[in-house]
Amino acid sequence: MKRQAFITTFIFLIFYGTAVNGCSLYISGNDIPEPVQIVESQTNILLTQLSSRKVEFDNDPKSLIYFAKNIALSHWNLQKTSRLMLGKYWNNADSRQQLRFEEEFMRTLMRYVVKAYGYYDESFVQVISYDWQPSSRGGWVKSVVKLPAGLKVAVDYRMMLDKKKVWKLIDVRVEGISLVGSKKGEYRSIIRSDGMEELLKSMSTKNGKVLDS
Repeated sequence: MKRQAFITTFIFLIFYGTAVNGCSLYISGNDIPEPVQIVESQTNILLTQLSSRKVEFDNDPKSLIYFAKNIALSHWNLQKTSRLMLGKYWNNADSRQQLRFEEEFMRTLMRYVVKAYGYYDESFVQVISYDWQPSSRGGWVKSVVKLPAGLKVAVDYRMMLDKKKVWKLIDVRVEGISLVGSKKGEYRSIIRSDGMEELLKSMSTKNGKVLDS
């Protein structure tokens, strides 16, 4: 469980630590795929906001929470991610439970953003390349990230077109370990042993301690 927490926090540090570059870091030609453009653009927007609003975020935690929901996580397809994590348990849940799960998972992501911000350092990491690995239903934006000690880490963003034909993020993985895969085992285990309502209660309690304090 501690390993999962490290992975998820590290994912958001990657989001926040990458260096802005004046030109694209795409390595497979000049015709940059739209998903790569989205990831690069979102990274630059995040860094600009973090740099220009650092004093505000330090002094007003609520503004950081608003930033997390409306800017940092604006490209997530929550319903698709929820379906991937819960599988048959998503189909077994009623509409109220599905909506509550989406809300609490968004709050979980917000909680990771807030916790990761405590470690934010503009010199933490630097993206050195992006690439695109398409599949029949979307694909992965693959990036290579360089840490201060020189270690290179693979960080990939799974993108898929939603019903409106807009590219959305549905998963992130670091060195092959995905956020969805990590949370899937945790969430399904709780549902099997204690039920959907207990999972929602557990998520709400954890999120509330960080976001509602």
